[in-house]
Amino acid sequence: MSSSEGTRPAIGQPARTWAGRNRAAKVSALCALGGAAFLGNFATGIAWINPGIFVALAALCALIAIPIGHIGRFRGRRLDDEGRGLALAGILTGWLVLIVCLLATLAFVGLIAGLAILVDNA
Repeated sequence: MSSSEGTRPAIGQPARTWAGRNRAAKVSALCALGGAAFLGNFATGIAWINPGIFVALAALCALIAIPIGHIGRFRGRRLDDEGRGLALAGILTGWLVLIVCLLATLAFVGLIAGLAILVDNA
């Protein structure tokens, strides 16, 4: 933590934000949040129109958030730990979204396989 945290920046200095100059941490968190939002659309019902697209977009966002989050963590070391926590949150949320997408895909494949067995036996 820097000593200037909690104080106002001097005139002419840029204001400190969550991740400061660590843009990779911001991108990672934004992509992870986007993936969670795509999965959250299943609760509203809009994603049930074409669930494959929403699961694929959530997985794509997670696959972007994870490596960019690692870049943000490494970059945070050089920037006095600016944005390292935000990058870690992006990494963890990205992995969680990816696991949920994998489970949803496996459930869909299992449903189709189970229906195929039922139809074949009828």
